[in-house]
Amino acid sequence: MDIGLHLPSAGPGVTSESIRTVATRAEELGFETLWFFDHLFTPSDLDSKYPYSRDGSYAVSPNDPFFDPLGLYGYLAGATSSIKMCSGVLIPAYRHPIVLAKTLATIENLAPGRVVLGVGTGWMREEFDAVGVGFDKRGARLDEYIQALRAIWSPEPSAFEGAFYSWPRGGFLPAPTTKIPIVVGGHSERALRRAARLGDGWAGVTGKGQGSGLDALAARIETLDGYLSGYGRSRDGFTISYQNVLWFSDDVNPKLPFTGPPEAIASAIERAQEIGVTMLDLVVFGPPDLIVETAERFMKEVKPLL
Repeated sequence: MDIGLHLPSAGPGVTSESIRTVATRAEELGFETLWFFDHLFTPSDLDSKYPYSRDGSYAVSPNDPFFDPLGLYGYLAGATSSIKMCSGVLIPAYRHPIVLAKTLATIENLAPGRVVLGVGTGWMREEFDAVGVGFDKRGARLDEYIQALRAIWSPEPSAFEGAFYSWPRGGFLPAPTTKIPIVVGGHSERALRRAARLGDGWAGVTGKGQGSGLDALAARIETLDGYLSGYGRSRDGFTISYQNVLWFSDDVNPKLPFTGPPEAIASAIERAQEIGVTMLDLVVFGPPDLIVETAERFMKEVKPLL
């Protein structure tokens, strides 16, 4: 399992210095992956409901910085030397597929094998409206977008003709030096089917009514297995990433499995690996110093138990 740390790339007081500090220290400590979110802007009047909070509230304020993931991919490629860079998740529809594919292929050539692309349909209608992209067919658009990315990343000239995107035959070199994994996010049945049919992995998440914690995740993975089998696939070589909070405390909370004393956190990580998680995105809420302190404690007190 690749164990990663989420970067402080969005929220109150976030700066380029805080991102750099956490990223470079994470690599020094031996974390395998760095993670970051994607949003273009935060509307002052937000009507869309965030699907992963109990009341639909969204934690980022219009006054908070939110660093762009493509800029982070490029910066981290130079600021670090071996750690993988992962979006969890990026909303492709905000960018034309040729632009996104070209950017990521360029970065991957500069940092071979270190780019992991997590993608999702998106939930904030206001962002879609702002960039002039239809919201209602965003699932079908993402299906096509994944296929478009793979066409562009071919080492041979290619053309594409779809319902949302099309272009004449041409070359888009440089191609990635190795396959850029596309990890599909989302909790719905359609999202799981999309991951099973088109993805190189699934960004594990549960929605309302599906429970929380590792037992609920295991149930969704079992559902995913059924879809993979239906498409003649298995989980061999298939990525399952999982994001949750890392926090040291005296109490264990099954809904937040990576919180508690070191022994409980280590046990939960082993359980996550048993049910199929291959990449872990650990999120520490707080200022950069606290993130680094918690990451250092994790490597000192939890990692030796695994």
